[in-house]
Amino acid sequence: MQEFYRLIKGELLKQKRSFLWPVVIFTPLVGTLLTFANFCLRYDYLRGLAAKQNLSSWQLLLTQHHFLWAFFLPLVATIVASHVHYLEYKSSGWKQILALPVSRIKVYVAKWVLVFLLNLFMIIENSICLFLVGKVLGFPEIFDLSLFLTYTGYQIVAVSGLIGSQCFLSANLSNASVAMTIGFVGVASSLFFAQSEQLAKFIPYAHMIFTLPDPTINNAIALNYGFSCGLIFLGLGMIFFQRKEIS
Repeated sequence: MQEFYRLIKGELLKQKRSFLWPVVIFTPLVGTLLTFANFCLRYDYLRGLAAKQNLSSWQLLLTQHHFLWAFFLPLVATIVASHVHYLEYKSSGWKQILALPVSRIKVYVAKWVLVFLLNLFMIIENSICLFLVGKVLGFPEIFDLSLFLTYTGYQIVAVSGLIGSQCFLSANLSNASVAMTIGFVGVASSLFFAQSEQLAKFIPYAHMIFTLPDPTINNAIALNYGFSCGLIFLGLGMIFFQRKEIS
């Protein structure tokens, strides 16, 4: 366990002066600021919309913010996964890491965990920022903690499939731009895939769209298939990385 902890610590140190930290920190801020601006400009209209649809202010906030965030998070997750692995190809760091008395599986999982932790940070920060938006706007209802915890949990499960697929691609493709391009195309096409629930089940890039806690949305796709895809791609990634030739 100490060996694995040292690997995680080493991964964090590599990113100490990386551009990833500003990206991870500011992405939720930018997303919630856009939602805040939307509410400031259209508050009366949105309140009327909430009344017609029988939504609380907090439900309306999540609904308005969700489809922006469902694109923001996967895009940044793709960048994070690509950059974490690209550093090793750029500096020929794979040889140095694999020369250490640690298994390839632990090396691969350590990078997966780092990518997951950075995404977890963004998801939690996003929820906190949305809470602050509601307070600043003076929502009349009591804060719906259960709704926000559910939304946060759904995202954590759903994003694991995307992380698994992008880590698999990024670790096994020496050209980071190829892995990023696949990710960007997948995210850009996610709304199209989401039109068919049968197809969306098997597309990790579309799972985030199904994380909004709403009766009209099939959350089982995000929970069941997001988690399953995460495990499958994590397993495939470990198998392929063990057999990969490092030049």
